[in-house]
Amino acid sequence: MRTGRAVGLLVVVLAVLLGIYLPVLIGGYEPQLGLDLQGGVSVTLQALGEASSEQMAKAADIVRNRVNALGLAEPVVAPQGNNRILVQIPGIQDTERVLTIIGSTAQLQFREVLEVIYPGDEAYGSTEVTVPNPEDIEAFQALKDQEIVLEYGKGEGEEKPKVRMGPTRLTGDIIASADAAVDEQKGGYKIDFVLTDEATPQFAALTQELLQKQLAIVLDYNLESFPTVQSAIENGRGEITGDFTREEARDLALVLKMGALPVEFEPDPLVENISATLGRDSLRQGLLAGLIGLVLVVLYMALLYRGLGGVTTFALVLFGLLVYGIVCLLGHFLDWKLTLAGIAGVVVSIGISADSSVVYFERLKEEVRDGKTLRSSVDRAYKSAFRTIIAADAATFITALILYILAMGAVKGFAFALGLATILDVFISYFFTHPAVSLLSRLGVYNRPRFVGVGKEVTGGEA
Repeated sequence: MRTGRAVGLLVVVLAVLLGIYLPVLIGGYEPQLGLDLQGGVSVTLQALGEASSEQMAKAADIVRNRVNALGLAEPVVAPQGNNRILVQIPGIQDTERVLTIIGSTAQLQFREVLEVIYPGDEAYGSTEVTVPNPEDIEAFQALKDQEIVLEYGKGEGEEKPKVRMGPTRLTGDIIASADAAVDEQKGGYKIDFVLTDEATPQFAALTQELLQKQLAIVLDYNLESFPTVQSAIENGRGEITGDFTREEARDLALVLKMGALPVEFEPDPLVENISATLGRDSLRQGLLAGLIGLVLVVLYMALLYRGLGGVTTFALVLFGLLVYGIVCLLGHFLDWKLTLAGIAGVVVSIGISADSSVVYFERLKEEVRDGKTLRSSVDRAYKSAFRTIIAADAATFITALILYILAMGAVKGFAFALGLATILDVFISYFFTHPAVSLLSRLGVYNRPRFVGVGKEVTGGEA
């Protein structure tokens, strides 16, 4: 390889490093840590019954909007398979509140009140309260067209009024906006809502029909209020009153504003809490494993290939710089999270990168053993080695791609890191290792057989 070409390839490497690190340093970007490294909560929502891919995608979007509206940092919401949604929220403190918000179906129903039965009334004891069972899909879905009885009020251990209601008169995604507000008449908080343009005339007709009657507002089969309709409501505005705290009113307004989930989920989702301490320990152990692997590889290459081992050391440092910079950019622009599995993929790829150097250096040693100088062997050995490197890295990349497409969760992070590292290995081999060895071969000391890990014996002369 000519000196000018070798220098040009190394300049390309420098340009790539500058292109990556200028935005990283100027923007102060850092890797985005995944849940297993930062700590937080992981929730798996399991759909009840069958759901289409479109329904699950819409449900994931609604859950994502709800979580984002809470202002939580870097949430991950993604469908998994045909009937699950994975929600990962790093650094969360109030787990119960988030579970309520993301798991609430937010199905709003307006029903006519047929009868209010108070404690002490003769029919109170014999009136059974409707207990919805989401796991019985058909029966649960049929409730919207049936009369139901729900208790009104909060608290346990006390008798509450029972309200008998007719079938649902208005339901669906009818809320255009909702906000928490102070209830100046009763104290506490309420939810002011605005209906969609399509629902406004329907609501006006319903309130006209129920003048001087009570209209029940039911959310996820919890009776929120049942006010008396004083006049037809034609402007599409209404309110939900109740014994709400400020946080409860804000959360209820949030789920109403983001829309109802198109599918029902199991009432008890799978929840996994990961402490921040455990995350820091995992990160520390992962980085330590990578450092130990790097040191062992450097020592091995120095022992086996002497002076050429120095090239491998610089190649691995370059590999680490490229991986870190790319991870910072991916975290900032694509919200990609570095997980423990991703670190494992990078650690494994250290061996892959070193293996490419081994293939090349072994070809060089064979040439030198045959009596050729290092300088005359560089290009010939690399041409032979590069075919092997491409074949091996292609096989690894295809495997990583298949894993990324078919796998879920942590395996995706491992596959992505492995695939990225494989691409970088080819880049470093072609643009750094080969030209670096070519330039070093021009130094007299590198043309001594012992300096490249070959004994005194050679079997031939210069080619």
